[in-house]
Amino acid sequence: MRSRRAVVVGGLLASAWVSGCLGSVPFRPRAYDEAVRVVGFQVDFQPDGTGVLDLDLEVRNPASDAATLAAVDFTLRVDGRRVAVGTQQVAAPLAEDGSAPLRVLFPLASGRASGGLEPVRRRVQVEGGVVLRFGGTERRAPFQAERVMPLAWAPPLEGE
Repeated sequence: MRSRRAVVVGGLLASAWVSGCLGSVPFRPRAYDEAVRVVGFQVDFQPDGTGVLDLDLEVRNPASDAATLAAVDFTLRVDGRRVAVGTQQVAAPLAEDGSAPLRVLFPLASGRASGGLEPVRRRVQVEGGVVLRFGGTERRAPFQAERVMPLAWAPPLEGE
């Protein structure tokens, strides 16, 4: 009798471990590392230091539970120097095992930008994450992209 109970309890524990909590992806530990793809991004700074980061993402839900896209955070670097960080709350549904486009515009602000009429090619990197909410559980799916783009204006890049 005791061994039968141990088998039943063990089976229940194993099934609970495999199913896990909402948003879990058993047997795929890197599923969230591959859930967000940067389709494209554009950066535009103005002479007064204001600007915008236009971020176009494709988000795939690796879980078999429906989710809500809850937030997007980012770090922006120009020529290796961090020039902006930010977070924006979003509220968009994401079906189980589904995907959805996500476009986010981040306002940017810095000290007066330097530059001129002739754009200078600069290495621009953006990295961050998208938070997927499954009921009370949140999981962050990271992303990163880099490209060289012409910028007529850029925040001051001297220093660290």
